[in-house]
Amino acid sequence: MRIVLMVLVFVTAPTAAFFLWAWAVKIKQERKLAGTLPEWQDMPLTWLAIAGLACAIAGFIVMFFTQSQGYGGLLAS
Repeated sequence: MRIVLMVLVFVTAPTAAFFLWAWAVKIKQERKLAGTLPEWQDMPLTWLAIAGLACAIAGFIVMFFTQSQGYGGLLAS
């Protein structure tokens, strides 16, 4: 059961992330055309930094739950 859940998460997470990204791009384009886009959203490096931080946090969470080091490893064998 654990393996099935992990596969489902690994398959659905990128798909969900893509649709969220596409939705955000559409909203950003609409705001840019309307002239209501904040300046910080116009910078691509801001989004790159946010994505990098989110990936780093996700990586640490995955390592905590999968590594058996005596304090974590809830999914470790």
